[in-house]
Amino acid sequence: MKIFLLCSRRPIVAEFVLLADSLWKSGFTPSLIVPEGLLPSLPKELPPEWQILTTGAKSWRTAGLFAFFIYIAFALTRRISAILKYRRTTFASDFIDTWEGIARGKEFAKNVLRIERSSCAAILTADDRDIRFDQGMIAEGRRQNIFTLTVAFGKSDANADFFRRNSPPYQINSSPCRSIKRKIADTYPNGIKKHAETGPLLFFRPGEYWALRLHDSLFPVPWSYGGGTSDKVAVIDRQAEKMLLASGVAKTKVMLAGQCSHDALWLLRTQRKAIRQMLNVEHGFKPSDKLLILALPVFGEHGMVDRTAHIAETEWLFSTLKALEGCAVLVSLHPRQSRKDYDPISLRLNIKIAKEPLRDVLAAADLFVANSSTINWAQLLQIPSVALEYYELGYELFSDEPGVFTVRSRDTLQSACQAILNESEIFNALCNSLERLGDDVPFDGQARQRIITDIKRHSRKN
Repeated sequence: MKIFLLCSRRPIVAEFVLLADSLWKSGFTPSLIVPEGLLPSLPKELPPEWQILTTGAKSWRTAGLFAFFIYIAFALTRRISAILKYRRTTFASDFIDTWEGIARGKEFAKNVLRIERSSCAAILTADDRDIRFDQGMIAEGRRQNIFTLTVAFGKSDANADFFRRNSPPYQINSSPCRSIKRKIADTYPNGIKKHAETGPLLFFRPGEYWALRLHDSLFPVPWSYGGGTSDKVAVIDRQAEKMLLASGVAKTKVMLAGQCSHDALWLLRTQRKAIRQMLNVEHGFKPSDKLLILALPVFGEHGMVDRTAHIAETEWLFSTLKALEGCAVLVSLHPRQSRKDYDPISLRLNIKIAKEPLRDVLAAADLFVANSSTINWAQLLQIPSVALEYYELGYELFSDEPGVFTVRSRDTLQSACQAILNESEIFNALCNSLERLGDDVPFDGQARQRIITDIKRHSRKN
């Protein structure tokens, strides 16, 4: 039986490679569907039984001449959208982008399922609110009665969605397309949230909404991760489960599984000393120093601040943490960040950047500093964290989380880290709260097995 895993973004690739390995060992044949630009993210050596499909022209040519002509038509449609964007025709370009992406996903699914239909067990995505290619794959899979599952590798926050959408394109009472927005609000109340200052906000821009409606793919609960169109969603912890249920996602749709990469963490926690020794040799750290790992914020890469401001913040973080006494500092880059952008800064300030992924080195840390969902990894590993919550994003993700000290002012970051590293009362309190995590977060090395068991159950029904 074949399983299709939709690797539409870089962070998803690593998670789904881990899951694919367990699926393969359980008797399934994994098929990773990857955009051509993400092919370098795959491991260099994969079992020959695995199938790797790209979403580019090669796969469409393989499916036949007619499929390739359809691909050309989609490419021309994207060109039209680019022209409309250049002319700032937002409604039309949003509509064409969304319609084309979903339609392309549907046609791609038809091509691959034409051969595999009788042996396809499931289609897996990491985000059932992706409004383009993944959404089309899910739609076609459900049409053919194939089980579709969202495998979470993080948590969404409705407040974060709300904050990002507080701008004129989403504000019902603001131009452009004010009358169209009001009509959408009347026909799709689930897609509306009220803002105290600017009034009600739409989850989708008008062009996106009409394209989704045309494809019959509007989300039942758009303001919540897992509230999209897949049959089921596997969440990483009880907090995520409660968030989904509170937002209106059906209880029958939600499965508490844990996170695939947590299985790897579960094994690495037993190798803490070996990992630290490896880092000491690799970077010249003193064995007697405490190790602080910084997950560098990605505001610049996400377009939330301009490049100059992002580099200035990076230099400030490096300098501030470098000044800590009795502490070795290791910086971990996000998959979206390129070493060539940060190596000059690290060399000038004499601060080390990890060559390995964060997951492979985090177990050696004495303190973790981040504004990232990877704080959840540190919690599982019983490592105290400092959450950088002074960026005034309009919401806080880690306030009152077990084992997390929240820094709301840049001026207090250095003193807070120094106090925790000195094993003060703060350090002891953070460690005690981590011990109380208990069963709220499944951490037993069995997350992938729970997902596979559910896939087997539903594939037998189909």
